[in-house]
Amino acid sequence: MDSDREMLKSKPPRFMSFLTGEWTELKESDRLGKCRSVTEFEKLNRIGEGTYGIVYRAKDTENNKIVALKKMKLNNEKDGIQITGLREINILLNIHHKNIVEMKEVVVGNSLESIFLVMEYCEQDLASLLDNMAAPFSEPQVKCIMLQLFAGLQYLHENFIIHR
Repeated sequence: MDSDREMLKSKPPRFMSFLTGEWTELKESDRLGKCRSVTEFEKLNRIGEGTYGIVYRAKDTENNKIVALKKMKLNNEKDGIQITGLREINILLNIHHKNIVEMKEVVVGNSLESIFLVMEYCEQDLASLLDNMAAPFSEPQVKCIMLQLFAGLQYLHENFIIHR
């Protein structure tokens, strides 16, 4: 099984045409489809690791914007990405709210076996802010933060999405 996989990796992908029934090779320039390559991003530093992957602060070399680049963990999946990862991608691509981090696009790694999510970069997350603050939040600050959290959560619930 592994020798078959290695053999397939060494040869350019071929597909059978539905129109002619003939085998055709897929050009290198067409292999990514509409996805961009992760090589179009410059990794600046590692900013964390979550349940589904490692997160980097990166610069999009196309427009020089700073983004969060999340490498999805594939957990040695033989058949590609886990269903939980696909759900996350689908949900993030379809939700748009000012209190929820925006996913901009999906890009692929050099081997086409790694997937990266390009997300809006946030300078600070609430957990690290709480860990490093000199003085506690004032009541108005707590109210403002909680209203933002609840607004994002309400949006998710209205769209039948449960955040855990």
